[in-house]
This record gives sequence, C-alpha cells and structure tokens, in this order.
Amino acid sequence: MTIKPLDQKGQFNTFIDDDQSVSRASFQSECGHKYSDTEVAHEHRDLTKRLFAMISEQEGPYAFVRLIGGRWTLKMLGELAAGGRRYQDIYTILDGVSHKVLTETLRSAERDGLIIRRLDSERTDTTTLYELTDLGRSLSEPLAMIDRWVGTNWHLVEAARQSWTARVDG
Repeated sequence: MTIKPLDQKGQFNTFIDDDQSVSRASFQSECGHKYSDTEVAHEHRDLTKRLFAMISEQEGPYAFVRLIGGRWTLKMLGELAAGGRRYQDIYTILDGVSHKVLTETLRSAERDGLIIRRLDSERTDTTTLYELTDLGRSLSEPLAMIDRWVGTNWHLVEAARQSWTARVDG
C-alpha cells in the first residue's frame, strides 16, 4: 500500500492500494498518524467532491450552460440569428433589459467568440453592428435540440413540480 500526497502542502488526501483503489484498512502515515476507516472514507469523499467540482466547472454541459446561461443571452443570440443588429435595436427588442446588463451580455458573448462587433459600412455615421460569428451560429443545432426536448418533456416537468408541491404541502 502506498500513501500519495495530492495537494501542494503535502497533506495526505487519499490512500491508494497497488491496484489504485482506496484502502479500507487502518494504516499509519509517514508522520505516524494512524488513519481509521472512517477518516479514509471521509478523505476519499472530500477528494471525490473536489475533483467532481473541478471537472464540472470546466467541462461538459456545465460549461455550455454557463456560456448561454445569462438571463438575456439566448434571446439576444436568437435575435442576432436573423442578421446583424444595432445596439439600440437589440435594446428595444429585449424589452426590460437595462443598458448595463445588455452591455455586459454583449461583451461576454463577444469575449466568448459568439458575436462580433463591427462598424456598419452602409451608414454614414459610425454605427456599430453586432453579428453572430460562425461559432455563434453553430449553437443553432444544440439549442434546437434543447427546444425539442422542452417541447416534448416540459409537461412532465410541470407534472413533477405539481406532484412535489402537493406532497410537500399536503
């Protein structure tokens, strides 16, 4: 059995057998501390939580939801799918959004490569247009899939919510 320090302080976060599984046996660390089965289990659980949180924040659906999860992001991207729009046009269409929040939403989408901001060459004054990039347009398929899922399953979500409310309240 080997003990592997996994953090920068050299603390023993997990205990690994030769077959890479967490040991259930009590044992003694290099510093002489005896770890019980319970301590080993808690250390393993804590490590698993930390690893899952680290992976969840960076990969998969979590990253996608963070990318499009702003209150106004999807509606803004939907409006830009029809073509370039001026800031004021987007502001008017997104009835209820503040200038500050719209600016933050546009900047985030531009930072993430979903939209591009450019000067409108068809106008004599300097008017800025916002347009989807190829990356932004590539969201149409996954968003259409989500839309289909909602159309097919949302009544089940509502039924589950009603059932839960009746069970909790009743």
